[in-house]
Amino acid sequence: MSVFVTAAVQEQLDYAQSQIDRHTADSGNGRCLACGEDDPCSLRLVAAHVFARYGQLPRRAPGASRPEQVGTPKPWPGWLGGSTG
Repeated sequence: MSVFVTAAVQEQLDYAQSQIDRHTADSGNGRCLACGEDDPCSLRLVAAHVFARYGQLPRRAPGASRPEQVGTPKPWPGWLGGSTG
């Protein structure tokens, strides 16, 4: 089902999307990359309310939260501590 939105609404959604893209929390410390506030920052919340008002969802940008900065678990060494004999 398609939903028609006016040009003014689309402009609001586009601006809200740009704010969500810019105000993404860093996975490493949970703080906004743009303003440094704890996640979710106030500008991200305002942008999220715009999407909620119109029943839309923002687009996601894979990797935006920099997940590579979070410590990844070490590979499991196996039952014998990784020795192969």
